[in-house]
Amino acid sequence: MKKLMEPLLFVNSWRFLMMGAFIHLWVLGDSQISSFILILLLLLMTCLRWRFALPVWFVLVDILICFFYFPYTDIAYYGFALPIFELALKGKCLFSLFLCAGVFFAQASSSFLFWFFFQAFFFGVFSFIFLKNQEMYRVDIDEQRKVRYELERIKIDLLEANQSVSHQAELMERYRIARELHDHLGHDLTGATLALQAYQYVQEPEEAKKILQEVKNRLERSTKSLRETVHNMTPMTRIGVESLESVVRNFQQKDIEFKKSGNMLLVPVHIWSLLESCVKETLTNVAKHSNATKVEVDLQVTESIVRLSIKDNGTAKKLSHTGSGLRSLQMRSRSMGGSLSISHENGFLVVCVIPLDKEMLNG
Repeated sequence: MKKLMEPLLFVNSWRFLMMGAFIHLWVLGDSQISSFILILLLLLMTCLRWRFALPVWFVLVDILICFFYFPYTDIAYYGFALPIFELALKGKCLFSLFLCAGVFFAQASSSFLFWFFFQAFFFGVFSFIFLKNQEMYRVDIDEQRKVRYELERIKIDLLEANQSVSHQAELMERYRIARELHDHLGHDLTGATLALQAYQYVQEPEEAKKILQEVKNRLERSTKSLRETVHNMTPMTRIGVESLESVVRNFQQKDIEFKKSGNMLLVPVHIWSLLESCVKETLTNVAKHSNATKVEVDLQVTESIVRLSIKDNGTAKKLSHTGSGLRSLQMRSRSMGGSLSISHENGFLVVCVIPLDKEMLNG
């Protein structure tokens, strides 16, 4: 909010304008010393309110000062505009009206004094409503900021939980495969090995023939079991780098080149999900906002990081702000300890770098 729109600036401006009005009345009047002292005392109270947040009962000091100078100067009657304004400013409108009516009828003055009191009451009520609305607005902004922070925290927690669940699912799948190989394939291979060792000591041809047949049967069962295990492990949908290649292959709007290097088996499942989302979101933005004719997608995997870069050769003016999709991907990248950077120089460029967890890879 700009400084000129601050309610407290308006309140203090009105206070000092009233002091200017009192000085004007003093110059036009008899210019007595008592009137000047009254103005100085009221100015002192105004300065105190400008520098400090005084309690509402402090208006009694203004009222006592004005009452004390009733016999000496008519400016004391106009001075009641200050406590009238301060009472209305604090939400004490009834007290402000009673004070306004009491002083006006006691003095029985002209209509000028009435309008002088009326404007003090009006601006006091107006300032009170303005300050109240500003406070409510600030509370609402704080609540919205708190809610947004909590939502961001929940999103990050969910992403971290998803990463942990993916890791646990991978470990459970490894355990299932190891158990299945041990229970079926390992049992038959062990039996075949023992049978071959026994075959060396068998003298009778018929018995040796039976042992060889048993070895043959066990090897056939082992081969069949291995084929079934591999078949069951083969995913029905594309995963990993195959999913990225599928996205690139189905992107028909631009000429696109996909390059990859490194051991793709080092990349965990949850990182592939992020990389696929990066490719889809970036290619969608290229199709909507770029006049590019060629797009390059480069995936590099090392022992420590995964780096995905997507660059086009467009020259059209890009948007000055980042879309919600890319902002979400940046947040997901940060939750994995990586980063996602965007550049609009010499075409549109998105670079996503994610570190590989060595403990997870070794696990």
